Amino acid sequence: MEQRTREKASRAVSDILKAAGFDVHTAPAPLDLSAIRNNTYLLVMCSDDPGAADSYSETEYTIRVGQEEKICEKILVTFNPSITADNCIVWYPEEFAMYAGEAVLARVLGKTLVLPLDGSEETGSYKARTHHESEGGVRIPHLPVRIHRDEAEEKAGIPGVATLRFLPCWMFKYTCRGSAGYKDQNIQFDGSGSGAMNAINGALIDIDGDTITRREIPEGSEISKPSISHAEAEKKITSHLISSMTKRVRIRQVKGDAIFYEEKNLAPEPENISLELRELYVPVWQIKGKKIVEINAFTGERLIEPLDDGVEVF
Repeated sequence: MEQRTREKASRAVSDILKAAGFDVHTAPAPLDLSAIRNNTYLLVMCSDDPGAADSYSETEYTIRVGQEEKICEKILVTFNPSITADNCIVWYPEEFAMYAGEAVLARVLGKTLVLPLDGSEETGSYKARTHHESEGGVRIPHLPVRIHRDEAEEKAGIPGVATLRFLPCWMFKYTCRGSAGYKDQNIQFDGSGSGAMNAINGALIDIDGDTITRREIPEGSEISKPSISHAEAEKKITSHLISSMTKRVRIRQVKGDAIFYEEKNLAPEPENISLELRELYVPVWQIKGKKIVEINAFTGERLIEPLDDGVEVF
């Protein structure tokens, strides 16, 4: 995340922890905050960088209290839904927004907010809710389900039962730096962009990455497994980017009274392209009757091309 966004997120987390009775201080980089309350010792890092998150998750932090070494709990605040951190308490946008609101309410009620950290509660406390206390559904990074079953069945136009499926994609961001030359022609390939690839059939699709959520998916949904691995996706996407950025140049040559034209393809090298991939799932209503129809559960569009190789769309 940008530095300004990180600073604002850090201040908001500080307010949440103070509402929970913590003594909060700024911490040296790469950390953002340290906090102490009773026997709970807490560190906070705000980051959307997968590498930084992995390093933070794998590092054990301790604090000396008297003659003892105490292990610090860790909160990772991230707005990148593809990040996981097994050794941290992760606050995605949903948790961040929820705890910020709970902190405001606790202050209004004159109570101490109790976050789901160490499980302790005190008299006069206001207990924060947590998504983990709900039905125990599965969390995956996905586009929100905006089209309900009844609406999908109506759009399909056929009698049949709709099943919600989450189909895997590889969302990517790329940066290209470099050039290629031939004789007196030189082509710059500097640029950046993003896109997504269907992780089942390899088709390129348009996805709005700003709408991704990690909320629990509806109970009874089906999650399809990717048939294209991370490494395979990198190769396919890199090949596509090289092909899309390839330029054909025409070189004019004069020899005596004759004029010749030579054509040459100039393309960036694979090492000139920096690629970042993350997994994402697209919700699709699949209606099975005498034929099969797929409705994108995010956009409501009836799919002309199937997102799943095993589906025939009429």
